[in-house]
Amino acid sequence: MANDSAYSQTEPYPRDITEIAHLLSQSFDKDMIIRRVLAHINRRLGKRARYCVYKDSKLVIQYCVGEYREDVEPGKEIVRESVVWKAFEGGKALNFIHPSQSNGYQHTLQEQVKIKAAVPLIYVDPRTQQEMKFGILVIDSGKKGTPITKDEFAYLLVMADLVAETIGKSELVRELIESYEKRRELIITMTDYLRNRFMAIGGFARRLHKKLRSGEAKRDAMVISKEVKKLEERLETVEGMFREEEKRIGRSKKDRGQLSRQEARKKSITTGNKT
Repeated sequence: MANDSAYSQTEPYPRDITEIAHLLSQSFDKDMIIRRVLAHINRRLGKRARYCVYKDSKLVIQYCVGEYREDVEPGKEIVRESVVWKAFEGGKALNFIHPSQSNGYQHTLQEQVKIKAAVPLIYVDPRTQQEMKFGILVIDSGKKGTPITKDEFAYLLVMADLVAETIGKSELVRELIESYEKRRELIITMTDYLRNRFMAIGGFARRLHKKLRSGEAKRDAMVISKEVKKLEERLETVEGMFREEEKRIGRSKKDRGQLSRQEARKKSITTGNKT
């Protein structure tokens, strides 16, 4: 992990929190934000940290920071008999002040690292207002092996809330994009269908108008032809508005991508097992 000369463990916790909150308000890159949270925890508390995600009824390690004796590969599954699973299923953050609190549980890592805290990650679905458990932060023992203080634990809870907000925001954006893609597909299908129907009706009305010499039928054919022409023009207007919206969304995605890359370069974020 790259050093940050302006960072000091004696500085107040709000610096970390405000930085993550700023990233949350500016970026849609959830992975970058989660890695940054882990980096703060590692530097602030002097302890190793893991982010485990719940997927397909499994808890698997996705990111970790700090020095581990073994390679902790992304995707490594947390054993069911681990105290991490107890914390996740219970939905309650645990601060292991005494080593005996984790007695009787199995270790996921071969080095049998001592877990100092486990904080489930939960966000509220904005549509259903249901709590969604999606992962857990695991804080492992550092070089000194000291327990986590009350203030440090409170700091972890806030950082966990920020991670949860990040995931909740990401899920909402994903749902909006999926909704937009479905709407886009529907609009394209409907405009193609309507354009073809208008062309068929308009062509028929124009041919009929040419064949008829005079009378009410000829006038009706002309009226139909003119009305279809108006509908075609309105359809073109709708398509033009839709294309402009797609261009605007494309520019917005490009701007967000540039912002994420700028933040990543500025913070010199790296991933892996070592600081």
